[in-house]
Amino acid sequence: MALLKNGVVTAPPGAPAAARALTSADPFAGTGVAADRGANRYGVCSIEDFPPGITDLSYTHEDAGGFYNYVKQFTAPNFWYRDGGVLSWIYGEQYDAWQGTYGFDACVAEYHSGHGTMDGNGVFSMPMGGTWGGSAWASSADMRLGNEVSRYLFFSTCLSLRIAGGHSPIRTWDAANLGLRMIFGFETTSVDSPHYGAYFFSKWNGNGHKFSKAWLDASWDIDHHQAPSAVACGATQAEAQDRLWNEGTFSTAAASKNWWWWTWYDAAKSIRAPRLELPGSAQTARFAPQRLSPSRLAELAGHYGVRLGGGVPDDALGPHGVVLGAGQDGPSLSIDHRGVREITFADADGTGRDAPSADEAVRIAQDAVETFGLADRVDLVADKVRHQYHAGGTAGDVADPRVRETHVVFTQLVDGHPVVTPGLGEVRVGIDGAGTVTTIVDATREVERLSEGTPVAPPSADDASRDPSTVDEALDAPLQRLLRRLSAGGRVPAEVRTIPDSTAVGYALRGDDGAPVVRRTVEVDCGAGLAKRYVLAAPLR
Repeated sequence: MALLKNGVVTAPPGAPAAARALTSADPFAGTGVAADRGANRYGVCSIEDFPPGITDLSYTHEDAGGFYNYVKQFTAPNFWYRDGGVLSWIYGEQYDAWQGTYGFDACVAEYHSGHGTMDGNGVFSMPMGGTWGGSAWASSADMRLGNEVSRYLFFSTCLSLRIAGGHSPIRTWDAANLGLRMIFGFETTSVDSPHYGAYFFSKWNGNGHKFSKAWLDASWDIDHHQAPSAVACGATQAEAQDRLWNEGTFSTAAASKNWWWWTWYDAAKSIRAPRLELPGSAQTARFAPQRLSPSRLAELAGHYGVRLGGGVPDDALGPHGVVLGAGQDGPSLSIDHRGVREITFADADGTGRDAPSADEAVRIAQDAVETFGLADRVDLVADKVRHQYHAGGTAGDVADPRVRETHVVFTQLVDGHPVVTPGLGEVRVGIDGAGTVTTIVDATREVERLSEGTPVAPPSADDASRDPSTVDEALDAPLQRLLRRLSAGGRVPAEVRTIPDSTAVGYALRGDDGAPVVRRTVEVDCGAGLAKRYVLAAPLR
């Protein structure tokens, strides 16, 4: 079984097929496209500064920049419009391929980062950076994309690709789709983050994920409480499904929209009560440095049954990581630039069998943790369950959602408190409908030492085990800073809502260090029917 193919991994001459250093790979690998403007490969739009009445955003330029900066290594994008340069003509049929170069139908892959919302009829709308032709909004009802060049749409916005509550990608995008292959977006409101674009290519390039999984996993590493989604189209059900699970390089060919198939992660569900009391004293953690020598890589490969063939060369570890076992039968292992290990044992069962119950999934996952000794050197606790759903159909007949995989999340504890940095300090075990362990992601770090910090306020005498008011008090300062920043654009948010199950007290990881923090995700009213999520974090010293 090959984890990485289609040009995603580049190997130095003579390197064994089973051990390859990861370097930046071209999503249009093998096309021979010259790196000059007007190649009609990429277009990018991002808005932070919105017209009066709409709360500005903070990180959309960085988000879009992560996408832009990766692809420009190979082909200069046709454009990157920002703020007042993002106008509704870019998305309308009349000018969406203006001069064959500018607009959302002038490029194969288009990326938009900003605000978004969806009405009760399934119409997706985005506020623009300014007014053009009397309109300050662009709507899916007015778009006609794919009859020119566009094949892949990335909407890094809230509610851009809804799949619940009577919504479906077909309902929203059928009229607009005139040749699109895939669309990426969100079922929920999303976090204002600078990382979606960069993380997407990190997952695609560094972990060898196909496009849909790369998009979903990029969101997971930003926040566990949002629901990313992706959809693919094809002439038949089999073609749409194959594209959804296996498309991994950008293609210029138009796709039929006879069939649609989509997938999404739900928001992670906790399976244990959170520990929300503040510690009596804050301890900082020092983690053992990552040592990924050729001998260590060979040891990891053997541990998971990855066959190396010619062994591990001295230069196997590239700047983006390494893949072991690609192109051979059996398990494969990728290790990204952070040292996160991802083992792929099998593709998810595609027969449509029902997923195991949550209790059964946890039991299977715990057996896998024990089998591979994943808790031998770290403290793990079964903490969350996440489902990957899929559904699809035609314009007249949509199948009910099914669970493709269940992911059991074991969170690493440090001094009894969880690691709260999304995507780190955890082990995720993927289980398909047949009860097969398909993947294991090991993002734990062994603790080298703990150091005492400055005492913090103890819990109240009235509730020694849990004191939500103390947690709220710790988060008040970052909340006030957020509100001041958002109000600086001229509009004071009318409502702030805490996302359920998102409050945590634990350790935030940065490099080899861990510091105790309080963390919470909130959703802010942004005016004009818009909302956005933000992560609050308060250090405990």
